[in-house]
Amino acid sequence: MLSTKHSRLKGPQVNGSNHNRTKLLSGIGLALGLLSLGLAWMKWTPSKKVSADTVQSNGFTLKQYDSLRSLMRSGVQHEYNYLSVNVPLRATLEGRKLDAISTSAGRLYNLARETATYERDFQAAGRSPADLKFFHDQITLLNHTTQELQDAALRRNLDRIGASFEVLAKTCNDCHSRLGVKMPEEEEVKKEPARGRKK
Repeated sequence: MLSTKHSRLKGPQVNGSNHNRTKLLSGIGLALGLLSLGLAWMKWTPSKKVSADTVQSNGFTLKQYDSLRSLMRSGVQHEYNYLSVNVPLRATLEGRKLDAISTSAGRLYNLARETATYERDFQAAGRSPADLKFFHDQITLLNHTTQELQDAALRRNLDRIGASFEVLAKTCNDCHSRLGVKMPEEEEVKKEPARGRKK
């Protein structure tokens, strides 16, 4: 009789152990699933601190400047000044300097993408459809030209570097001339007091 009782008690113990093991595995699986979901959400959520090289993988550009004027003064003008000084010296530059030209061109490409987000500002200011189309076309050309300049510098193609920068400079000047966007140095000149002879 004792052996029979023990055999009857043995079955429920095994079944309970299997049930507990199943619950444990389910709990672990659920925890891993939630952890994966949390990591995926953190990876997707964009950081509030954005560098000059940041472009979203989904094709949208994160704005890092509060106005087009700020973007031009602190971003575009800085990179343009660097290129305008170093590109003419390209024949004498070492590999690292050419890499720096490529990096600067890449930053300008990202800044051009952000510039495109201000098209609505021109529209709100009452710009004509022709001006809006011109702005859009210039941004497209700027995107292409900065990529060309970046690739040319990486490939150490000095002729392409020079030709790409010439197109880049003309693109910027044409846009500023037609749309009347003041260059930062033009504003500084206006702020300087007139120098004349003392009466």
